[in-house]
Amino acid sequence: MKLGAGFPMGPLELADFTGLDNKKYILEIMHQKTGLTVFQPIGLLNRLVEEGKVHYGLRPREDEMTARPFVLPTESPEVHRYALQVAGHQTTKDTKYLGLLQCSNGRILKPILKESQKREVDFYERLASTKDPDLLELRKFTPQYYGVRQFAYNGHELEYIMLEDLTERMLEPCIMDVKIGKRTWDKFASAEKIASEESKYRRCKQEYCFCIPGYQVYRVDRGDLHKYGKDHGKRLHGHMVIAAIRNYLNAGCVGVEGGGGGGAEVSACRALVLQQVACLWALQRWASRARSLRLTSTSLLLVYDAARLRTCCTQYVPTATPTHFRNRSYKPIARRKSIHSTDSPTAGSNFSGQLGSKGPVYRKVNSVPLSPMSVARNYFSPPPPITSPWSEALERLNHNHSFEHNYENKLSKIKMNYRATLDQLCSEMPHPNPWGTVKLIDFAHAYFDDDEDNVDYNFKEGIDSLVQIFEMLLQETDDQVF
Repeated sequence: MKLGAGFPMGPLELADFTGLDNKKYILEIMHQKTGLTVFQPIGLLNRLVEEGKVHYGLRPREDEMTARPFVLPTESPEVHRYALQVAGHQTTKDTKYLGLLQCSNGRILKPILKESQKREVDFYERLASTKDPDLLELRKFTPQYYGVRQFAYNGHELEYIMLEDLTERMLEPCIMDVKIGKRTWDKFASAEKIASEESKYRRCKQEYCFCIPGYQVYRVDRGDLHKYGKDHGKRLHGHMVIAAIRNYLNAGCVGVEGGGGGGAEVSACRALVLQQVACLWALQRWASRARSLRLTSTSLLLVYDAARLRTCCTQYVPTATPTHFRNRSYKPIARRKSIHSTDSPTAGSNFSGQLGSKGPVYRKVNSVPLSPMSVARNYFSPPPPITSPWSEALERLNHNHSFEHNYENKLSKIKMNYRATLDQLCSEMPHPNPWGTVKLIDFAHAYFDDDEDNVDYNFKEGIDSLVQIFEMLLQETDDQVF
């Protein structure tokens, strides 16, 4: 960093001066404000701060060994509000926060507030210790369960179910919550609860046997985040449901807020749709077998990384100048290709205006005569080749391009690659899954009915309907096979 970037000191030397406790505090604030896992402090940093080893090579004093670990000034350092929650309760009642929290080690915390959620704990415990083949297969479709633990938040202590974060190491997580089934209440529900559940998302559940309480998506054509909550989900029915799924997959009409009209129509990325529908097919196959388990009011959580999608299949290039952002449209291309400016030669460009099979054609220029170097070669050996990361990055930046044009575009890609590498280095997971997955969540109303041994058609019909939509979207991407 000193030689290549001209920094007065490297990042580790700077951390030694400021202290790891300050670094941890800054990272936690950044993670809390942005929700990006790249800012989440790793376990090693948390452990060093707890042990009082905030400066390199300095042993903690005896009074520091018994001192309390680093504490945020506003709340417990162990937990904070989960910024990526897209559905469910996200309010505060009697100063108790009813939404999801996240622990400093990255695990998601679901509060145990009702008797039904205690049944959810029993469900996870049974799933964790089961030897039944069907339940073992179901366990593949659920987040990793880490037990129950008590945490303090906003001055109140509650028990929380600890689950894995499915968006870990994703730079731009796109998330959709899909509640499965026409019937979203169990046999223990009161008449008031049944009436309330029947009125929620009524048209969507009657048409598709599922509903969409909420989702968020990073638009790859603009890079901004769009969130859609329960108020939006309650209005979804008919073709609007399919349009919402298209929007979640970064398909449909791009360049326009919410995927509306006025832009260029594009299909979803085939690799993304295929990955998601493959998970749904496996779950559909599991749901078609008879068993006593009833998964009422269970949700599917669909997640993928828009940053991965941006480098994959379809990309979007603005066809108008940034000053006319509201009026510009986007056109899909198979792969973004940067070329030199097409301005006239009088504008200072050396581009001839013609494109050959290998790229742009430039005007020929007269060569500059060079003096022979035979005398110099007798006294000087050739310099060793430079293979540093900086020279390699510069070579990639300059290949077939003018260094002036497309510099910002290339530099942004280098920053994205660096950001992804940094995110992988900060994670303790050896096998990341940034592309996406589909998992079952919310088992508060799931129960085992030993008196019945038939297919849970309420759950199966919802899965079948969702699979049918994704199969239709997959068929639309057949032109991407080449």
